[in-house]
Amino acid sequence: MKFLYKSMYSALLMGAMGLNATAQQQLPNSGFEEEWINCVPWTSNGNSKDIGSTPSGWCISQVIGVSGLGKTEVGFKTEGYNSATAVELKNSPNSLLSTQTVPGYITLGKTWSTSVMGNKNDGGSFGGIEFSGRPESLEFMYKHTGTDGEKATVVAYLWKGHWTQKAVPGNIVAFGSPKTADMVDRDRCVLGLDMSNSLGGAVTHSDDAELIAVINVEIEDETTTISEDNNGWKKFSAKFDYKSDATPEMINVVLAAGNYFGGATAVKQGTSLIVDDVKLIYAENDKNVYPGVLNIEMLGNNLASNKPATIEITPAGEGKCTFTLPNFVLEMAGEEPIVLGDIVVNDVTTSEENGVTTYNGDVKGLQLAGGIVADVTLNGTISGNNVVMNIDVMWSGIPIKVTFTSTTSGITDITVDNSNAPVEFYNLQGVRVNADNLTPGIYVRRQGSQVSKVLVK
Repeated sequence: MKFLYKSMYSALLMGAMGLNATAQQQLPNSGFEEEWINCVPWTSNGNSKDIGSTPSGWCISQVIGVSGLGKTEVGFKTEGYNSATAVELKNSPNSLLSTQTVPGYITLGKTWSTSVMGNKNDGGSFGGIEFSGRPESLEFMYKHTGTDGEKATVVAYLWKGHWTQKAVPGNIVAFGSPKTADMVDRDRCVLGLDMSNSLGGAVTHSDDAELIAVINVEIEDETTTISEDNNGWKKFSAKFDYKSDATPEMINVVLAAGNYFGGATAVKQGTSLIVDDVKLIYAENDKNVYPGVLNIEMLGNNLASNKPATIEITPAGEGKCTFTLPNFVLEMAGEEPIVLGDIVVNDVTTSEENGVTTYNGDVKGLQLAGGIVADVTLNGTISGNNVVMNIDVMWSGIPIKVTFTSTTSGITDITVDNSNAPVEFYNLQGVRVNADNLTPGIYVRRQGSQVSKVLVK
């Protein structure tokens, strides 16, 4: 057997390969609370210098200039909405030519810019991340300050196939001509926008290339929904315009402080946008599937620590949802595993305050596998990608305490000595499987605190 390993941090949060087809994929690092890394701007001449930082999974439009001369920061870490961290984007004067404005934006793709001593300007985003969901809308919290009335721009799009533009100039020079490169999935190309004022050569596309859905609006555009919150925060929400029933392969999201497609002359210095909790919203009755880990206690004994699992939350309207913990299994040392089946709690009450959704519900006489009858009480919270669910199961007078946490918070609590810990394998439903009898597919491998996805061929 051949094993290919990937970090569970990115792979599971991006949306669970092999889960139920209705699983809802979310954006990486949606609350910007995870690691911030050095920002190394992409250039066609192979830049390797860094400037400022960017949240992992995203790219801020920091500019490196000419070998560091004229480098300019336009994105910063700042206090978040009900959290420690958000992203502040600000249209800023170039550190060398103050009359030139560097636009502040953040994207799931790569940012790029080109200029010849302040002239022949162009730039934007290209590429994105793999994605196969069909969300209904995009939502986030924000604060915006516009210079001369400049509005922020929100661009999000889903597509399949690829577009390639030849000979795009992709670096900044003082004199002469920037180096060119073939650019795959440039934003304007995928969106089918006018290219007459853009730099670069001819555009071609693969036979299967198709724009599937798009949001391209200004904040406070009539197609968006805005709601005011305390401390100056507002909620943005806009629906995707679906143009096809095809399954997406890629997604890109661009959040810009100002006029993203307006060109260099339209961008105003000082315009700023602070964003937090960027997430996709799916149609009601679609399942939200969250990967994470379980900790299980019974009569004061620890039965499981950080066992990989998933939970499902299905909205039911009017502040209600259905909670499901699929394929719940009790494993006790020296005993055969007890398969209890799905723990389902209907009519769970939900409420939201300050970006945190609270869940409360219970069920009496829940019928489980093998004729087992139990009472279940559920309470928990979801804030961005952080999920904590407490599931108290009372079975024949025996209390079983089950705690589910999302992958980001669960793994950080593990303190097992990896070198001496046994290797365990689980399927994507969280059921432990025999490592010597794995059929082709995707599994979760755990050894102490080391948790990874495994592809078995």
